Amino acid sequence: MNKIILLILCSVLTLLSYSQEPKSQSGKGKIGITLSSLGSADGLTSAKGAASYTGNGFYALGINYIYSFNKTFDFETGIEYAHYIMTIHPNVPPDTDNTPYDIKYSLISIPLTVRVNFLKFCFINGGMDLDFDPTVSNPIGSQGGIGSVLGLGLKYDSKSGISAFLNPYFKVHKMISFSESNGSQRILESGFRFGIMYKLK
Repeated sequence: MNKIILLILCSVLTLLSYSQEPKSQSGKGKIGITLSSLGSADGLTSAKGAASYTGNGFYALGINYIYSFNKTFDFETGIEYAHYIMTIHPNVPPDTDNTPYDIKYSLISIPLTVRVNFLKFCFINGGMDLDFDPTVSNPIGSQGGIGSVLGLGLKYDSKSGISAFLNPYFKVHKMISFSESNGSQRILESGFRFGIMYKLK
């Protein structure tokens, strides 16, 4: 828990330091919706002899907010709901049913990321996700915790205030767990995130 508090404090202090820049260099905020999919979300376990976990599709819907500190740096946050389907391949003794079966689970995430814009239409984004697992019982173990995300994107800003972006990304969930019994499973997710934003006046 001390590590979690330290990470959150460092993020807040970083944001406060950027916010001290002159107002003339700051931009307006943007709010919009995002959809993530077209990728994979596989399970990684460090336990010997454990079952294997293969992603079988996912999607994530979000309401996101982007604030521009200046032309180069943006901060992004919001709230996202993700739904996953995963196939479990049991590792069981001989003469025992080892038929693979599917499970479904969900995550609610709060992204805390920074964008670095370059070449007018491009950006790199990275930071952390605060993941909350609403499921009561999850065969892969609770995924609630702090994860990391890294991506590369293309964006287009129209004069009307509407903008769009495409953001291929890679996430690692539960690098730091919120649970005392965090288990050995961790979700590795990669995909494409599409967003439509509107510039606030």
